[in-house]
Amino acid sequence: MDFRVVSGVLAVLCVVLAVVIVSASAPAVPVSSANISVYYLYPLRCVDCDLNKLGQCDYCTSYYDERTLGLVSDEVGVPLEFRVSDAVNTPGVFVSYKNKATLGDARTRYNIAGTLCRFAGVNKSCVYYGAQSKRVSECVAGFGLGKGALVYHTGGSGCVKCEKTDKVVSGLESLSYDDNTPYLVKWADRSKASGAKIVSDCFQSYDNPSYAPQLLCAATGRDLTGDFTLGQARDFADKCIEAA
Repeated sequence: MDFRVVSGVLAVLCVVLAVVIVSASAPAVPVSSANISVYYLYPLRCVDCDLNKLGQCDYCTSYYDERTLGLVSDEVGVPLEFRVSDAVNTPGVFVSYKNKATLGDARTRYNIAGTLCRFAGVNKSCVYYGAQSKRVSECVAGFGLGKGALVYHTGGSGCVKCEKTDKVVSGLESLSYDDNTPYLVKWADRSKASGAKIVSDCFQSYDNPSYAPQLLCAATGRDLTGDFTLGQARDFADKCIEAA
């Protein structure tokens, strides 16, 4: 065989081998706007709600609009598009990624980042969510609580819904987890400065302190807000303990 032909074949093989090696060692393609769609869903019921009517605009204020979503998008690492939707009763984040979709809580950046991290592994969201989770855990530890403990944000006598959930949480405290682990609940009454301190100090990243009642869990970064039953509270508490 001609030497020049052999040299040419070897050169082609070297190029192919180099491409294979580079491809094998290259990092996975990061999540980007090219392969993920994220929509911030604002409840349709909130568009023309009357602030003067008690309860009509619950969970409609203090959230994001089209002007502020650019800042949120930058923090969580992917662009969010604003949509008004009748599919949600409170602000939600709809994520479509790799032929799958999910709907998560969108009341704070923390909630949005948590959904994007868990469902799509968005790096910037995971970094933000992880940093905030660590901060919350360290903060509640300063109040003598473990990650599996619950914080119950109540509103005292000025909160009508709280009158029912106060009894629910009292009932929860009398129960225990499967292995006889008691449900530990720290009560935080927002009508008292000392009671609300743990909420304002530790949970501001994923909690809206103007709303009560709420059960808050540092281990999961989630909350159970509004009117809830003992069954719902116990399920929430179980997940909190399991995540700790």
